Amino acid sequence: MGATDTAPDGFKRAFAGGLRYGRTENGAEKKKKRKAELQILHEQIKPHFLYNTLDTIQWMAKKYQAQDIVDIVLALSNFFRISLSQGKEYITLEQEVEMVKSYLDIQKFRYEELFDYQIDMEACILKCRVLKLSLQPLVENAVSHGLEGKIEQGTVRIIVENSAQTLFLRVRDNGIGMPEDQVNRLNTQFASGDTAAASTQQRGGIALRNVNSRIRLMFGENYGLHIFSAAGVGTECCVTLPLLLQEG
Repeated sequence: MGATDTAPDGFKRAFAGGLRYGRTENGAEKKKKRKAELQILHEQIKPHFLYNTLDTIQWMAKKYQAQDIVDIVLALSNFFRISLSQGKEYITLEQEVEMVKSYLDIQKFRYEELFDYQIDMEACILKCRVLKLSLQPLVENAVSHGLEGKIEQGTVRIIVENSAQTLFLRVRDNGIGMPEDQVNRLNTQFASGDTAAASTQQRGGIALRNVNSRIRLMFGENYGLHIFSAAGVGTECCVTLPLLLQEG
């Protein structure tokens, strides 16, 4: 017989209520811990030191007329300036796209003629707010994994669309693609919010999983990431977000 079997009804209700409170508090504590962990990551990077160092490198490159180094340092400085954003969780879509452009320009220096990119979006939604780093990891995944091993020049296409209440961020590549079973496995994990380590060994598993987890944590299970892909054809990663209009 359990300890509560002979307890008065009032005690049972209080005991059950305490359990419910404990579960709620546990969920709140997890969110608080996750937020604290992200804050620590931001604080580990000293922005002023980073920017001053990059400015020094840029000045030295100009002195020796190394314009290619000037350009890549400028792109890197811009990337970090937006990605850090004084620890802000939300930035404008315009800033997120600008950060993506800086990332792609840096990668084009690295890979030379391996790929090109294009961005399709309406100017009217540039000022809406998005969760920072909702788009850039998808682009990085396309460059690092989608175009890996491709012989001819690849293309990364970024498409931003919206409905009345939803924002769609799509990243397409014409790279190696993925087999159907791998796509289904990833989408099942994304839809369930599964953060199991099994996905980390698949194409871009860690980055994509983190994007999906952050979005679901902030906005709920109706939002997140979905993948469309065919082996030898290419891949599309689509992030679904609530459409957040800029305040003021």
